[in-house]
Amino acid sequence: MDPHNLDRLFIISIWFESVVYGINCVLFGACIYILANRNRKSHRVLVTSCIFHILVSTAHSIISLLLSLQGLTTPSIIAVPNGSSIYFVSSTTLMLTNLGLFVCNVLAQDLLLIWRLYVVWNHNWKLVIPSLILEVAHIACAIIAVFLIAQPNEHLFSHNVQAFGKASWSLSLFLNTGVTFGIAYRLWLAGREASHLIGRNVYTAAMFTVIESGALIASCTFVMFVLDVAGSPSGFMGFNVAVQIATTTPLLIITRLGLGLTKIGTHFDKSSSPTVTFAPVQIDVTEDTCTYPMAPMSPFATRKTGSMQSFYREA
Repeated sequence: MDPHNLDRLFIISIWFESVVYGINCVLFGACIYILANRNRKSHRVLVTSCIFHILVSTAHSIISLLLSLQGLTTPSIIAVPNGSSIYFVSSTTLMLTNLGLFVCNVLAQDLLLIWRLYVVWNHNWKLVIPSLILEVAHIACAIIAVFLIAQPNEHLFSHNVQAFGKASWSLSLFLNTGVTFGIAYRLWLAGREASHLIGRNVYTAAMFTVIESGALIASCTFVMFVLDVAGSPSGFMGFNVAVQIATTTPLLIITRLGLGLTKIGTHFDKSSSPTVTFAPVQIDVTEDTCTYPMAPMSPFATRKTGSMQSFYREA
């Protein structure tokens, strides 16, 4: 392990983490405001998810600050050549706690993504089970890597730690990409059926919203994986930013929904004008009559309501 410049990499990653955390705080406030105004029991899952993610992000940011202060100001550490760099990658309690928070946040984000796949595909467990198996393997590799780091005969860049770390990142990348495109494909199928009636795919915006949210964390994981495979320690330092991006993804989706940025208006006739919103999915019908067939998207049953209808309502 080359300890040179590790302290700089750590400080840079903490700086980016602080920027993303600030964005998350703004998104969290917007999400709570949006969900509080809806006042529906079905939104308890969304509120709980938002609170969990922001608490993990906050705890991670605080511990990162403590790590910075400890590594850069403790006399016994800075007195050693490259002492700060060595400290930032040592298996201290603070560093292991931050790794544990990273694993928990990514797990929660992945489970939300799998839940969307489950609902969009009409509660089809045949698609969910393989995703859950991949998630278990992904988290198991991450936990083993963290456990190995804590062992006295192992370190962050040892062969065993790197093997399980790369396996975890590759499984995470495959899972996020596969589930995201699985949801988008289902929306594309439903939009194609609808296009026979109205001449266009009404789920196009919803499909791109799903791809956008999934690509956010997948691209971050891909960059970390590539850097780690190339032997750069900056790949590991990127987890400080990744834990915040895992929080940004669900908060951004809820905020976009609440602000109406993903609404798709479809006009049929004078007596019916449905509005379809996804991420989460909403189907609002302003009148009693609606000739639009919703069979392709059976989980999104048409309801006579004027408020946000989240697909988390069955949670």
